[in-house]
Parts: sequence; structure tokens; C-alpha cells
Amino acid sequence: MRGRKHWPFKTGLLVAGLTLWFGTAVFAAPAIEGDTDLTVEADQVVTAQFTVTNEEPMESVSLMLSYDKDVMTYMSGSGGDNFDVTGGNGSVQMTSSPESTEAVFTVRFRGAEDTETTLEVVSCTAAVNGAEVDVLTGETVASEEEAEESDETAEGDEENEERASFVIDDRTFYVRRPGDMEGFDVVHMDIQGIDSRVLKHNTLDLYVVYLISDNGSFRDYFVYNPDTGNVIPYVNMSSGTDTVIFIEKDEDVEPPVRYSYVDLGWGQKYTIPAYKHVTIDGVDEIFDDTNRYLVYGINQDGEKAWYSFDYDKNSLQLFDTIAYDGEQIYITELEEKDTGMRSEMAYQLERYNTDMGTRLFVILILVLIIIALVNVVVLMYLRMRKMKMLPEEESAEDDEEGRKESGEYIVGNLEENETDFSDPEESGQDQDLEIIDLNEPDEDDE
Repeated sequence: MRGRKHWPFKTGLLVAGLTLWFGTAVFAAPAIEGDTDLTVEADQVVTAQFTVTNEEPMESVSLMLSYDKDVMTYMSGSGGDNFDVTGGNGSVQMTSSPESTEAVFTVRFRGAEDTETTLEVVSCTAAVNGAEVDVLTGETVASEEEAEESDETAEGDEENEERASFVIDDRTFYVRRPGDMEGFDVVHMDIQGIDSRVLKHNTLDLYVVYLISDNGSFRDYFVYNPDTGNVIPYVNMSSGTDTVIFIEKDEDVEPPVRYSYVDLGWGQKYTIPAYKHVTIDGVDEIFDDTNRYLVYGINQDGEKAWYSFDYDKNSLQLFDTIAYDGEQIYITELEEKDTGMRSEMAYQLERYNTDMGTRLFVILILVLIIIALVNVVVLMYLRMRKMKMLPEEESAEDDEEGRKESGEYIVGNLEENETDFSDPEESGQDQDLEIIDLNEPDEDDE
């Protein structure tokens, strides 16, 4: 890989065990080698590898790195059996159980710009023969039992003292004796019914506890809320001229409108309660795609307020609630107006569809009535026409029969004797016309 240098962390001084009168036995402490100086290019992947070695097999190895998040973006990591990694926000925590004399960790980043940068090994521990060794210093880290005995001896507590505990990311953390912190005093406090040592802020009603995980890999300070019994990672940031510590919001404090709760990843598998802005698209809420979050904090004067945290730039700014609320009121009015217009349009459309349906139904009924009337008229016309044709046929038959009956009284043949139908004057004979009175009875009848 270009621009990458190897450097040895041969930090294990010699762990000597003196055996009186029999000489000295010397063992080499675990050592680490890796790539710390990197050359990165924009949108290109750069890889760094770290190797932890020891003469005896190591049950577990934990390595924590820090990087410039403005220059690189964490992508992935790998490292042998039972490997676990958490990366982002400028730090990478990797653990594995090699059960061998060597553990190799590989971490990949994507460059944001063309530049030179450095990886820093924040901590590296290895468990050898049940003892945890700090690879960077070569010193043996006190086990959980030894730490408890030390605490109990210092405080005069009884053996096997119970300790308050918290479950964070499925791992149990125990309250331990805190170190010195500027602006805080060590006090005793009842946590989960157990007398515990905590740090109390000099001027603020703020408590901080020191927690160590059950395997000893994680040791961090957390802000403890006596009202809820919850803890969140201790974060102290500057916002302008203020020094702000992240805390849980009070129960009576509501987040600004259009902000929904999220767990903001922080450091080594920790989360901080935060809120993400959402926009409304139709009826769905869509989270803002920027890395800006809303967190609740308290400044050095005890003033609690909402702060806008830029995850990418690791910057904090006081959130202008008044301006935001005014803007949201205006947006709400526009949305209500738009909703009203949409409702009115929907009502008009429904009314139009109803009216058109009624009109079409009436038109259909009228068409059916007209068709029925036309059929009736046609049928009546055909029937009347049939009635007129029948009398004409009967009269024609009567005329023909009458002609046949009158023809029976005609005597003579037109072709043989045309004189039978000549005019009496033309015949030259005087004909006597006899007038018969139909009213007088005939002699023969008498």
C-alpha cells in the first residue's frame, strides 16, 4: 500500500519474576506492529493492518484505534476468531479470541480527500494465562477480583461487596471507584439500593459514575440520572462560549415538533438519546438524510436547552427553539390550508361524481321510457294499418260477387247479337213501355 509505514510498538518492557537464590526467569511481553502513517486519496479505499504477538497463546486481544473522521470514513474491519468490531465517529474498537501467539487486525477506510493522515493506537490489551496485559506499557491490568479487593481495602468495605450494575449493549457494567475529574468531587450515593461512589459536579445537580464492563475491556464515565436510574455516556463539548454536558431530557420537556427519537451511536458500542428531524411526504414521515441530531444538554450555568449536533463535523450549536417554532407554525398553517383545499377538492369531486351518477341514472330511465313509448307507437301503427287492409279486401270481394249476380239477368251474347243492346230509337220500332206497380199484387198471386 502506498505511503504506509510500519512501526513497532515493542512496549513490553521485561516482566521479571525473581526467584530467591535460583536466578531470574525472563519472559517477553506482548508487542504490536502496524500501519499508522497512511496516504489517502479521495473516494479510494485505504487499508491498515495491525499484528499483536506474544510468546504464549493469547486468550483474547482488544485493540482501539482513533482516526481523523474529516479525512477518512470507517468502512469495515476483520480479525480472526470470535471477531467483533465497532467503528465510526473517529474511533474503531476491535476484539478477537485468537487462542494463539498472534492476532492480526485489518481495518478499511474510504478517503475523503488526498492527504496524509495518522492512525493512533489508543489502547491494546491481551489476556494471557488469565491475566490481562496492557500491550502498550507491558503492565498487567488488575483483574476484576483484584480491583474489587483493592477498592474494598481502600474503603474498608467487606469482602465480596455488591456493586450497582447497568446493562449496556447486552453487556454488564459495574460501578467502580472513579478517578479525579476537574470540577467534580467524589461522593457516596445510593444506586440500586447499594452505596456507590460517584462524582458530583461542584455547582450543578449532575452526577457521573465510572463503569467497567464485566470483561474489563470497556472503562468509561457515564452521566447518571437519579430520577430515572439511567446512564448515558459522559460527553463534554463546547458550544460557543458555553461548556455543555449531554444529559437525559426532563420528563416535562417535549422535543420540538417534527423530531423523532433515535439512538445516536457514540464511541464503543454506546448510544446517546437524540432526536432526528423528519419531513412529511404525503402521510409518511421521512428522516432527514443529514447527520445532524438534536441533543439535550446543560451548560456551566445550569441552563438546560436543546443543541444541534453535527456528527460529521463533531460540532455543537445552540438550537434556536423560538425561530424554529415560528417557522413550524407558518409551515403548519400552510399545511392546514393545503389540507383544507385538498378536502374541499375531494368533497367537490365526490359531489360531482354523485351528481353525474344521478344524472346518468335519470337519463337512462328516460331513454328506456322513450324506447318503450316508441315501441308502443310502432305496434299501434302496425295494428291500425292491418285493420284498414281487411275492410278493403272484403269490399272488393262484394263487388265481384255483385257483378256475378247482376250478370245472370243479361240475356244475349255480345259477340253474336250486338243488337240486343242497341238503343230503342235506333231499332226503328216502337216499344211499349209498361209501368209495373210493385205495390199492386200480381194476378197470379191472387
